[in-house]
Amino acid sequence: MFREDFFCAVGRIAPHLPHIRGRTRPFLMLFDLLGLRNAHTIVKTTLSSPVDYRVRLDLHSWLQRLAFLTGGYEDDTVRFLVRLHEAHPRRGHFFDIGANVGLISIPFSLLDNTGAPSSRRTKVYAFEAIADNYEALRHNILMNHLDGIVVPVRVALGDCEKLIQIQVEGDLRAGEGTGTANILPDGSTHDCVRIPLQLRTLDETIKREGIPSDVSVVKIDTDGYDLKVLQGGRLFLESARPAIFGEFSAHCMKWHDQTVGDVERFSREADYVTWARQPNGFRFSDRIDHAKYIQDLLLIPKEYAADYSWCLDVESAS
Repeated sequence: MFREDFFCAVGRIAPHLPHIRGRTRPFLMLFDLLGLRNAHTIVKTTLSSPVDYRVRLDLHSWLQRLAFLTGGYEDDTVRFLVRLHEAHPRRGHFFDIGANVGLISIPFSLLDNTGAPSSRRTKVYAFEAIADNYEALRHNILMNHLDGIVVPVRVALGDCEKLIQIQVEGDLRAGEGTGTANILPDGSTHDCVRIPLQLRTLDETIKREGIPSDVSVVKIDTDGYDLKVLQGGRLFLESARPAIFGEFSAHCMKWHDQTVGDVERFSREADYVTWARQPNGFRFSDRIDHAKYIQDLLLIPKEYAADYSWCLDVESAS
């Protein structure tokens, strides 16, 4: 217990240090030296970027450990998602697919709903497959008084309904703690702890859970399953026409025999344009070099492309 308390006390210093490269490295080294990598060190803290919000974190998870030491998690991504939402002509709700413990959903809701009357608040539907992550997500929602505004949905999404297996970071079993996760490829022989889950499509989930389909923005990060999730939501995309920002990792999609070319084809069939993120922040190009592509795509309905020209590099436009 002393080791955990000591690290948490020292770690609270990290977010207040100058924002220089490598500032978290000494703290991560201390974490390892104290032998905490396989421990479940639970800490309640306030993250301050991009907005103040309360969370309970399990420092076993690398992304939760990073959030604790930096005072936030992907704050630029959250701000970008809010701007995507503001640019959409229909200003509907927000889907966070692969919500984990809420480090995107919660600050998005707080930023987007600042000053908004309760009747006009954007609802955030936070989809999370892992039971432990889902319970932590629910807890963090309640800590920020967002019950009914951020709505957790426990479901594993894909292109069809079937039983799949998932691996959780740290090779955890169900009930052992939170962490990032990935769906194992069909026929995988990888030696790991496997958690069985029932896969459902987005279209069926929306229907079964009574989720409104007036959605402006979808954020999706499912470690290689992003395209399969969209393939299970064709009816939703046809009616809602949301902007979609997703990881679409080339490395992870390869596990499931998919490529960025498959994403482009799907996008064209759905009357979307596909833009790839460039190295200079949240700028995008409509010219995708398949050989060099790594991750991060923005899919925009063709009819709304002009509304999002602010994030498209002019020199890249066809």
